[in-house]
Amino acid sequence: MNSTLPVAGMDHTLSIGRFSLYLLALVLFLQCTGIIDHSLWTPDEPREAEIVREMSLSGDYLIPHLAGRPFLEKPPLYYLTATLAYNAFGERFREAGRFASALFGLATLLMIYLTARRLYSEETANLAVLILATFPLFFLASHKMLVDVGLVFFIAAAMCSFILAYKGLLPAGYKLFWLSAAFAFLTKGIIGIAIPGAGIIIFILWQRDLDILKKGWLFQGVLLILSVMITWGFILYLKGGYDYLDTFYIHNQLGRFIPSSSLYKGGHVRPFYFYLKDVPIQAAPWSILLIPGLIRAKYFGDTERFLCSWLLGGLILLSLATTKREIYFLPMYPAMAIFIAHWMSQVGSQGHSRWERALLWCILALILAVSIALPIGYVKVAGGDWILALGLSLALAGIFWFLWVRYHRKLPLFAVLCWTLTLILWAPALFPQIDQKKNYEPLFIEFGKIVSNEEVIGFNLTETVEALGPFYGGFPVVNIEDRDQFINVLKTQNFHYVIVLPSRMDERLYHELSSRSKLVHKGSGGTRRGMELWRKASSR
Repeated sequence: MNSTLPVAGMDHTLSIGRFSLYLLALVLFLQCTGIIDHSLWTPDEPREAEIVREMSLSGDYLIPHLAGRPFLEKPPLYYLTATLAYNAFGERFREAGRFASALFGLATLLMIYLTARRLYSEETANLAVLILATFPLFFLASHKMLVDVGLVFFIAAAMCSFILAYKGLLPAGYKLFWLSAAFAFLTKGIIGIAIPGAGIIIFILWQRDLDILKKGWLFQGVLLILSVMITWGFILYLKGGYDYLDTFYIHNQLGRFIPSSSLYKGGHVRPFYFYLKDVPIQAAPWSILLIPGLIRAKYFGDTERFLCSWLLGGLILLSLATTKREIYFLPMYPAMAIFIAHWMSQVGSQGHSRWERALLWCILALILAVSIALPIGYVKVAGGDWILALGLSLALAGIFWFLWVRYHRKLPLFAVLCWTLTLILWAPALFPQIDQKKNYEPLFIEFGKIVSNEEVIGFNLTETVEALGPFYGGFPVVNIEDRDQFINVLKTQNFHYVIVLPSRMDERLYHELSSRSKLVHKGSGGTRRGMELWRKASSR
C-alpha cells in the first residue's frame, strides 16, 4: 500500500511507502514528546516567551518588545507565528508559543525527507529525517521557543529548493530559493541571507559553473531581498527613527561580525575554532559519521558538493563572527543529516571498506552505552524513581531485541531506530526531572504574591529576570544597569521592592541595599541563578 503526496512545482507525484509513513509518524510522535511538560527553560526561551506575550497584549505585530522596550535584535516573523499559537492556546497553556517551534521543526523534517527522497532514495530519506530529528541540539531546540528553529526551516527551504532546481527536479526552485531567503531575513535578519549566500558561492566555485548566475533568477532575487530589507528598514524608521535603524542594522547585524567591535557588547565571544569542537558534541552520535563521508570526497557528485558547500559556508561565516553560540550552527544540521544518511545508505555496497562498517558498529556501541547510562543518571543525578528507571530499561532492551531481529541486516536503519526510540522512551521521564532543576515558575509566582501591584526595580538584571517577572509573576521590573544610578534610586527611596542577582552585587551595593531594605525572599538551586527580593524599610 502506497500513499501519494503531491509536491508543488514538481512534474509528478511522490509516492511514499507504508514503512516511510510509519517512520514519519514516529518522528511526529518524537516531536510532540516533551512540548507541554515543562516550564520555560533558559537560555533564551523566557525572553522569547515574554516578547510573544507582550506582542499579543499590545497588538503591535511589527516591533517586538521586551519589558516594555523595543527588542530590535530580530525581525518579527517567528514572534508573529508564536503569537498566533499563544492567542489560540495561551489561556490553557502559557508556553503555547512553543508550538511555533514544533511546527517549524516538523516542517523542516518533512522537507528534508522529500528533498532526500528526490535526490537519492527512499532509504536515504528515511535515514535523513530520523538523523535530523535525533540530533540532540535539533531535538531540544524544536521543543523550546527559539527564533532559530524558524530560521532553520527557511534556510533549509532555500537550500533544498536551490539544489532541486539545479538538478532539474523542481522548476520553480530558484524562485522558492529567493522567497525562502527573504523569509529567513524576516526571521532573524541578515544571517538568514548570509548563510545561504555563502553556501551557494562556494558551490558555484567548486562546480565552476557560472551558468547558475544566469538561470538562478539572480537579478530578480537580489531585487526581492533588497526590497524586503528596505521595507523593514522603512518600518523601523517610521516606528523609531534613525535610532531603530542603527540598533538593528549596525549594532545587532553588522556589529556581530566585526572582531573586537565596540558596536556589539552582547557577549558570547568565542575563539575562531569554537564550532569545530562544539558541533561534534551537539550532533552526537551521528557527527562521527561525517568523517568517512568526507574521506570519500573523490567520489562526490554535485549533490554531495552542494551539501558540503552548505556546511562549509555556514562554518566559515559563523566562525568569522565575533559572537558564537551552539544554536547559531543549527541551520547547517539539515545538510549534515542528508550527507550522513547518504553515506549510511551506501555502507555495505561495493567500494566501502570494513573500517567504515566497523565505525557504524562503534555508533551502535555508543548508543548502547547511553541506554545503560541513562537509568543510572536518572536515579543518581536527577533523583528519579529507580522502579521507573528499571521499567524503562527493560522496555528499551525489549525494543532493541525486537529491532535486531527484524533489521539486523540493515544496520544503519537499526542504529537510527534505536536512538530514536531511546529518545521517545526517556524524554518524558527526563524532562520533568530537568525541569525541577531549571524551573523558575514557582519562584516568580511567589515573588508576584509578595510584590502584588507595587513597583519593582532591579540592578543589572538578565533578560531572564526581566521576562519572567511579568510572565510568571505578573509584575514588571525596571532594570537599572548603571551602578551610580541604582545607588541614587536606593537613596531617594523611590521604590518598593528590589530584585538583585547576588553574583552581580558588590559589598558597597549590598550595604546601600541592606541599610534601606529588608530581604524577604531568596531563591536558587539546581541550575537556577540565585536571586533575592528585598523590600524597602518603609513598605508594609
